[in-house]
Amino acid sequence: MSGASYRQKSEVSRNELQPEGNYFPVSPDTLNPNALTDFQVYFKRGSRYVLYTRERQYFSNELKQRLVDNGIDTVYIPYDQQPSYETYMLDNLEWILNDPEISVDVRSRVFLDITSGQVKKIFEDRMPALDENSLEGVSHVVKSSLSFLSTPEAMENIGRFVSHDYQTFSHGVHVFTYTMMLMNCLAEQWEEQTLVDVGVGALLHDIGKTHVPVRILNKPGPLNEQEWKQIRLHPVHGMRMCTNVYLPQVSLNCIVFHHEKFDGTGYPTGMQQEEIPVPVRVLTCCDVYDAITSKRSYAPAKTPFEALKIMGEEMQGALDPRIFKTFIKVLGKQ
Repeated sequence: MSGASYRQKSEVSRNELQPEGNYFPVSPDTLNPNALTDFQVYFKRGSRYVLYTRERQYFSNELKQRLVDNGIDTVYIPYDQQPSYETYMLDNLEWILNDPEISVDVRSRVFLDITSGQVKKIFEDRMPALDENSLEGVSHVVKSSLSFLSTPEAMENIGRFVSHDYQTFSHGVHVFTYTMMLMNCLAEQWEEQTLVDVGVGALLHDIGKTHVPVRILNKPGPLNEQEWKQIRLHPVHGMRMCTNVYLPQVSLNCIVFHHEKFDGTGYPTGMQQEEIPVPVRVLTCCDVYDAITSKRSYAPAKTPFEALKIMGEEMQGALDPRIFKTFIKVLGKQ
């Protein structure tokens, strides 16, 4: 197929022309010319889909240029091959996020889609314990994203694509994003492995909520005392879920202590100030901000200005003031 002309591709047999509705769109820019695809790629002609490349083929720069020359900026993958496509995207995530030839908007969307997909599997399966495969996928996403999340263009663009409808898994992705950006803006010089460990902890910080009944998580009104007690147990549930895998202490700290407060009013231990590790204080700030700016079952979303006002005034003393001030600066760059 790679040697055929674009005109020849339009003269495909009837079984290569497929009806509308069985495909999802992707940007051809995100297909790595140096990686084999395990899925078919189609372009659209009128209301029909025309086969462009088959499985086990490189989506070369020459093939990409032919699309450009013919004014085609979107290609399509069959829905029944979506698992293969998702695996391919995960494997090539680092290349996609760090390729300057791909627009930052496309890279930002890919980052959110792939990261959300990995975390969503864990939260929606509501597994009794975290397994090695799930942890490996989350770690891979974090490692692949570090460089991208340290760039000004990521800080300026990702926020535009963040959904403000609260879901536990998407909340984890948002908190991870803010946490990495904030960590990079602090005076401390972090080792790369520390950033990876914090990123994993941020993505999984609410994993214990999979052991909290959904009716409590989605309750539209105030929680009663018993329901509140169950919510407060989710950091401990999260720690227990991680006992079957090796998780660095930095990541565990994020899961267990993200509701501790700088003034000692948090839970589950009531630790305060310097007792709380700096990465946890960072995550806590980002966690609070995303929760307030998200639409939840019991409260509408607040604007960024309203959220920061609440954090600075109504929650005075609960957050590390140095980290909170830096966070305001980070948001100012978006």
